[in-house]
Amino acid sequence: MAPPSTSIGHILFFVALVVVGVSGNIFNLIFTIQQQVKTRTIQTVGLILNIISTSNITLVLATFGMVVSVFQNPQIWCIKPYPLAIRTELYLMMTSSFISFWAIAWLSLFYCIKVVHFSSECFRALKRNISSVINAALLLSCVFSSLLFFPMFSLDIVDSLEKNESMNDNANLTCQMPSFTIQMDAYTYAAAILCLLCPIPLMIMLPTSIRMVVHLCAHTLALKKNQTQVQGSDSYLLVCKITVSLVGVYLSTLCIVALFFIIRLIGQFVTYQILASAFSFYSGMTSVLLTASNRHLKEKLWSLFCCRKAQEQASRSQTVVTGDV
Repeated sequence: MAPPSTSIGHILFFVALVVVGVSGNIFNLIFTIQQQVKTRTIQTVGLILNIISTSNITLVLATFGMVVSVFQNPQIWCIKPYPLAIRTELYLMMTSSFISFWAIAWLSLFYCIKVVHFSSECFRALKRNISSVINAALLLSCVFSSLLFFPMFSLDIVDSLEKNESMNDNANLTCQMPSFTIQMDAYTYAAAILCLLCPIPLMIMLPTSIRMVVHLCAHTLALKKNQTQVQGSDSYLLVCKITVSLVGVYLSTLCIVALFFIIRLIGQFVTYQILASAFSFYSGMTSVLLTASNRHLKEKLWSLFCCRKAQEQASRSQTVVTGDV
């Protein structure tokens, strides 16, 4: 049994991770909904912000719940059947991360279509209807993710436990790899999930982000002599920086999570604190970036620190509103 000081240290560490990952998203969610209620409109950027914030909060809390379950019972993966709580936590982790990742991808696509000028009539038509398209894509992503990860509730140990010496010796107790109790190809399912969590969203994020960078750099150079118009494009430059930063946070998180699972698969010990830290970092950084890109949220944040009047002018010139660009 761990010493009391160690247990207290773990508890404080977990609490700090939850605060870092949840606080910013709660702030964004509350004040975005407040603005939507006040204006009685829900525009695409605000809807994306709501979905990302809600997903991030769920992701951090579900990860925290799983880590606490493992901390309380290190052999929880050896219990047959798996406790419903651990299955629910896995389901919420996968679903919320899927929705959050894809919401960032749709946000990148939305800004790219809105900011970049296209000569093709097809893209012009898409630009006129981009809000409806993205809204539908967000809804489909949420519904699809809830169905895609439903097999997580069938995850269990198929065979009996293997023991080196005795059942009471937890140090020598090893568990079989979990599998799905329903009839399905587990390898195909795992490959599909991996593709939907990384390569496919990245195929949307990277091209749209790069296209925005190229367009805005060319636009800024072309208008270099017209100082007024260049200043007017500052908000779009900030949107571009925020989008690229979100992609960087997404890739960094995936690298940490992938490293965690690779180490686990080769049989080496790695603490679940790494996984919790990765998702806390992702949730915290995305909330900060989304706040920095939103005029309404930024002004609310400054007002909490009694600095609204001093920062209001800078906020209006360097951020965009929650409404569609």
